[in-house]
Amino acid sequence: MFKKSLMCIFLSIFLAFSSGSIIEITAHAETASISNEFTINVDGTNIPSKYVQPYQNLNSVVMLSLNVLCQKLDTDAKLEVKNDSALLNISNYKIKIENNNKKISVNGKNITLATAPVIKTNIVFVPLEFFSEVLGKTINWDNSTKSIEIYTSSKNIEYSFKDVLNLKNYLTISQKLDNYLNALETTDNFHGSVLVARNGSIILNKGYGKSDFEQNIKNTEDTTFPIGSMTKQFTAMAIMQLVERGSINVDDVISKYIPDFPNGNIITIQELLTHSSGIVNCTNLPEFWSMSIDSFNDINNVINLFKNKPLEFQPGSKFSYSNSGYILLGYIVEKVSGTNYIDYLQKNIFHPLNMKNTGLGYNGMKKMYTSTGYSGYLDVFPISDMVTINGAYGAGDLCSTTGDLYKWDRALYTDKLVKQSTLKDIFSNHIQITSSGIYYGYGWMLSKENYGKKIYHGGNTLGFTSNIARYPDKDLTIIILTNVGYYNINSLNDTLADISLGKNYEMPKKKSIIKVDDALLDKYIGNYKIEGNLGSISITHENGHLYCEQNNSGQKYELFAQSQNKFFLRVSDVQINFNINDKNQVTGISLYESGQEISAEKIK
Repeated sequence: MFKKSLMCIFLSIFLAFSSGSIIEITAHAETASISNEFTINVDGTNIPSKYVQPYQNLNSVVMLSLNVLCQKLDTDAKLEVKNDSALLNISNYKIKIENNNKKISVNGKNITLATAPVIKTNIVFVPLEFFSEVLGKTINWDNSTKSIEIYTSSKNIEYSFKDVLNLKNYLTISQKLDNYLNALETTDNFHGSVLVARNGSIILNKGYGKSDFEQNIKNTEDTTFPIGSMTKQFTAMAIMQLVERGSINVDDVISKYIPDFPNGNIITIQELLTHSSGIVNCTNLPEFWSMSIDSFNDINNVINLFKNKPLEFQPGSKFSYSNSGYILLGYIVEKVSGTNYIDYLQKNIFHPLNMKNTGLGYNGMKKMYTSTGYSGYLDVFPISDMVTINGAYGAGDLCSTTGDLYKWDRALYTDKLVKQSTLKDIFSNHIQITSSGIYYGYGWMLSKENYGKKIYHGGNTLGFTSNIARYPDKDLTIIILTNVGYYNINSLNDTLADISLGKNYEMPKKKSIIKVDDALLDKYIGNYKIEGNLGSISITHENGHLYCEQNNSGQKYELFAQSQNKFFLRVSDVQINFNINDKNQVTGISLYESGQEISAEKIK
């Protein structure tokens, strides 16, 4: 991540937190009434609300009646209710439920829920987490539309390729990976799903933390997440399939397909693929974020935002990441193939690879993925990605699961989608991104690291972070999908690679907070000018606590001391170090995020 984008992420936290509320789960009494505004589906079949009697309690937890619903989940299920207790026999489980008791007995063993069931007049109401934690079902809850989807069996289908190694060979590594991720959930608030595979054998595929904090629904290997800019690799594959068929040439100018596009006669398909077109990045434009959802029904409304903007540089002269280029590529796929973008992907990529859980993140207003997005770090709040995903098109509008993305990874070692010569072109170093040896191919980043060639790409939305990293020299694949936006996924990927290959690593440690003397805190007070004309940060000291504020926004966030001069934020995975010279004077700050550093000089 480049310094400018790094700082934009940091600054966006200030903007986002100005309108959000931090998650804090507390219990309230049950006083809500039954509502008919819910939509409930079991395996795609609608269940009328009158049979399920859904409501939300004062803590907004969704409660559903088990009395009829249990037989929709299993026709042989039996529910016996007596006074303040109930016994549910379902799928070889004997489940004892008591009114207002969070402990659920399952075959004699207790599972503790965050919200207790409620039994009223022989009707048993349970929270959504009951279906996830007790019955092991996959749940999709969309608060904006009040829709609930329950899947009675695992949505994850068997992989269409053989497991070439005995998993027992990797048992120790699997345990180490699992231990690390469990610890990370505690120390760094990790929530998501992770798949690690070596030599065609899945070592780990598991969910961690919650897919929905409010409803206490857990992440699983079947949870679907928006994948953001990982979408670009699928768009690039679609283009290269059309190249193989002779429908497109990467050296074609884009005016051949979009005749009215300004400067289209000097911009090529290849320059769109490699972020070297000079076209402004539409997601950097304020107008993009103010667009209505209805306006995204026509891709031309987004294209019109940037098509008449002047080019930022001569096409082909340098790399500059631009979502606009991949939006145009998705549009060109439609123009050339004669079908819409998602239908093309379904027919030519997802269906051939049996990727049944991959598709559009949003279908208009309807959320198609099963996780809820959050922004923040140790403190988080729910945030909507409806605009981000609807407006991204071929640059970032897909959602998927770890299992589906592994099928995609395996296919890229074969000729199922394109010839080997085309794959070689996709994974070639077409343009340099940084002087440290990172390049861009077609929809992928490429570098040489300790474990040989690394082929990877991440994705960020407001509430989700994703990454796939492929190490072909080791046949190692790491897929990370999280429902916390701008999570520090790069360092996590590197650690998982070290664990998978038997290298040394450090377990995550909970951040300790120390008390710093008020006199020293006073030295840190002042304004700091950020390098690269990115604004300023002001530091204030109030009642023994240090606060930072960006560009006099009015939003202050507390800094927590790890040492005398090292501080961190709970609202973002950012560390701020105060720099002190030989004369014991504070000269500036160094800001760290995702392994990147940016400096700010103290000006007063």
